[in-house]
Amino acid sequence: MSFSGFAELNTPDDLLLKLRHDWARMGDDPEDQYAAFDFFVTAEHIIDWLYPDDKNARSALRQENAILRVTSHLANGAKHFRTKDRRHSSVLNVEKSRYVAKGYVEEGYFAEPLLVHLDEEEAGLLGVDGSIDARTLASRVLQFWERKITP
Repeated sequence: MSFSGFAELNTPDDLLLKLRHDWARMGDDPEDQYAAFDFFVTAEHIIDWLYPDDKNARSALRQENAILRVTSHLANGAKHFRTKDRRHSSVLNVEKSRYVAKGYVEEGYFAEPLLVHLDEEEAGLLGVDGSIDARTLASRVLQFWERKITP
């Protein structure tokens, strides 16, 4: 017995709508690591929905696009807690940028955006100086998938 999709999420277009929803949640609260987690895991799996039976096409698309390699590393690092797969070398770390130590001041007193620290090569390919905030990176990922899925 098998099924496809998830409730009313049945096509790559549906998953793109979910991606837009998660991106909007990140805009509502740029510090929301749950929304960022959801966004990058969803973005990672769009490629599986586009090419469900073509592993070579999925692999080639990731190899050609730094934004997809970074997304894959983020999603798999988030999903599996720690990535051990050698193909994941794009992301060095993800952290909340804190002005002071956690618990020192009341939550929400300072902005604490999520920062993605990238491998030097991937950062160069994306045109950033080592780090990028998660919402800006998510905007780039969303633009990539909108161009790929929406004619």
